[in-house]
Amino acid sequence: SINTCLAYVATEGGTSQYYEYIKKFGIGKLSNIDLGGEAWYPLAVPGDEFWSDSNLGRNAFGQSVSVSVVQLASAISSVANDGKMMAPHVVKAVVDQGVQYDTPLRVVSQPIKAETAHTLSDMLAVSLEEEASNALVDGYRVAGKTGTADIVIPGQGYTGELTNASFVGWGPVDDPKFLIYVWLEEPRTDKWGSVIAAPVFSEAFKTVAQLMNLPPDDIRKQTVSK
Repeated sequence: SINTCLAYVATEGGTSQYYEYIKKFGIGKLSNIDLGGEAWYPLAVPGDEFWSDSNLGRNAFGQSVSVSVVQLASAISSVANDGKMMAPHVVKAVVDQGVQYDTPLRVVSQPIKAETAHTLSDMLAVSLEEEASNALVDGYRVAGKTGTADIVIPGQGYTGELTNASFVGWGPVDDPKFLIYVWLEEPRTDKWGSVIAAPVFSEAFKTVAQLMNLPPDDIRKQTVSK
């Protein structure tokens, strides 16, 4: 969450490596979700008219790059899914003349190795636990990340006065079943994702786990061991 740290890491890695990865995560491209009118935000890369050296540092912590909620959720889901990024969809199945045709699952990219995904997922879980995050869920070990994005005001740039607060998380960490992305536009009570978006994730996780009949981790692991 430290902008200067992320800018340093991206700069040390270099433009080729950074933009190679960001493209693998689907940033700057349509996700091709089965909905009409999907928004698409082209990604400026080295050689483009409006790209400059400062873009690399700013892109590293989320400025000068735009993504839709679907694109972001699809990208981060690869961390929860053994490094594999799946094609997003809203249609589970189509029934035609009494026959159900399920939407096939399709891997569109594997931006990181499974081992890398597992390590990162565990790091994010530990981070939530050590800071006693508002995103924690009793009975379930979860992983996730806050987001607090400044909003561009025409003619003024990033002022820091307005933000979009978010939290994305998944679980159970050892066997993820679903991912939840919470996005709050221009919140008024507080601007930080850790304060206002994280608790929403926690409550949503409890509800989804109940709807899926997903038992708490200790009970689930006991059942599996038997």
